[in-house]
Amino acid sequence: MKLLAFFLLAVVVHGPLSPFLPTAFEATLLYYVRFYPALLLAVVGTVGASLAEAINYYLVDWAAELPKLAELKKRPAVRWSIRAFLRAPFWTTVIVIFSPIPDSAVRILAPLGRYPLPRFLAAVALGRFPRLLLIAGFGVLVPMPAWVLLGAGLILVAIAVGRRHAAIGIGWLRRRWD
Repeated sequence: MKLLAFFLLAVVVHGPLSPFLPTAFEATLLYYVRFYPALLLAVVGTVGASLAEAINYYLVDWAAELPKLAELKKRPAVRWSIRAFLRAPFWTTVIVIFSPIPDSAVRILAPLGRYPLPRFLAAVALGRFPRLLLIAGFGVLVPMPAWVLLGAGLILVAIAVGRRHAAIGIGWLRRRWD
């Protein structure tokens, strides 16, 4: 039952809500490593995250066809970004997913560039699996109390939400002064 909950958390946390939950899965992984082997958690987490990425891919593809958003694809910066991504889409995705770089860009550019979903998911899995295995391995070597994981996770979510609200507020102020 706990492993199913872990899988579902992987899907939810890597789904469309991921920008609001920047480190929730890592903290969850560090908690679950008490109950399951790191390798098993890395596999289950990778499968769950890959399912979420497939959902994200279809959502972005659907949203990009909406009339108001379709206009954005015509902008020079967006076209340039898509072309740059398509120069090396597989390895760009692997590196971004593996690294601490926010992965929102590849999540958006893959469907916009019509990069094939199976290749995208393979790149996601190739980047996600070693990342999760490293984090889980760290959790085995350095066990952390649940209150530390929960507290750190809540603080990081508060920072992310605060930054997002600050950016929205600054944008509103700029428009107001123009």
